[in-house]
Amino acid sequence: MKRIRMERYARLILIGRGMTLAGLLVVGAVAVAADMLEPVLKDRGKHFQTEGKVVPVEKDGIHDPVNASVGYLQPPHVAMTDFPRDNAGLTNWVETVDKGLIAPRADLLGHAQMKLLDTDIIFADTGAMPKVRFPHKAHTEWLDCSNCHPAIFTQQKGTSNIAMTDVLQGQYCGVCHGKVAFAPTLNCMRCHSVP
Repeated sequence: MKRIRMERYARLILIGRGMTLAGLLVVGAVAVAADMLEPVLKDRGKHFQTEGKVVPVEKDGIHDPVNASVGYLQPPHVAMTDFPRDNAGLTNWVETVDKGLIAPRADLLGHAQMKLLDTDIIFADTGAMPKVRFPHKAHTEWLDCSNCHPAIFTQQKGTSNIAMTDVLQGQYCGVCHGKVAFAPTLNCMRCHSVP
């Protein structure tokens, strides 16, 4: 029932933004593609970080349950109690950093400096959906460039042919999104934000 309401809500938002019927069909196709994924892939990322669901760390689908050190980790629902959430109820990591609730390190010991890149990339080949804005700054506040380049994304315009089905299957943006960052099927407008 909740998913049906969310899909209707998303369609109303898209219609309000001037979305065409073809765009609505794309949204529906993405929802169907997500439903068709194997349960392990489909449920990946359904934990406190992405939707507030309290799941033991050893059962969250992220951490290795046979590793004895898992028992020493602070439960996410305790560590992230005061973290802000977006309009879909997902952890808003950018706001969490901006408010100083966490301070990501550039390296393991915290000696290196973060290398911020404040450049946005607009992906226009999105069919009838709004264009995608990729904010480098929000990502480089967390990660060194080598986390994504060149293994996940090449640094040459037009060489990463990203399809939503690839993201849903854990490739490209899906390497993180749907695991430790907001799930791409729960808040389309976080990425598809450029009319």
